[in-house]
Amino acid sequence: MIAQKSKELGWVGLVSLALVLLTYFLLRDTRFYGPGVLAMAALPLAVAWFNGIRPTRMVPDLVFGGVDTGLLTLGAVIGASGFGVVGAVVGGAVADAITDAIAGFFEGGVAEWLRSKGIEESRTALGSACGKMTGCLAGSGLMLCLLQGLRISVLEL
Repeated sequence: MIAQKSKELGWVGLVSLALVLLTYFLLRDTRFYGPGVLAMAALPLAVAWFNGIRPTRMVPDLVFGGVDTGLLTLGAVIGASGFGVVGAVVGGAVADAITDAIAGFFEGGVAEWLRSKGIEESRTALGSACGKMTGCLAGSGLMLCLLQGLRISVLEL
């Protein structure tokens, strides 16, 4: 049991490190923030798949991450547009509290719906971590793509 959890924690740490490095290069070398973040969602999804975790088991976590971080990104951009860096931090923090509740509501609803249809959605530590990570990156990437498409000035595009 301990060896399995250590292995799963190692995967989460490895994916996290890879995402930090990819983010550095994304911010340094490109202006395609939305598509870049969206593409990063494939990494934790691939790790889950490699470890035998079916995507249907991660649906509630994917929904939570997508709703949570998609809306959080919007809150951070709104805060930044009015108050700069501190506005982004405070806007992101307040948006995080609000979006956790909203996303949790959707996550729970999806889990209940899946169970009512007889679809196994029981979670594991690695599945929840990869599901939420994938959802967060996809939600934020989609929101950034939308904001870039609307040419929101705070993103300096």
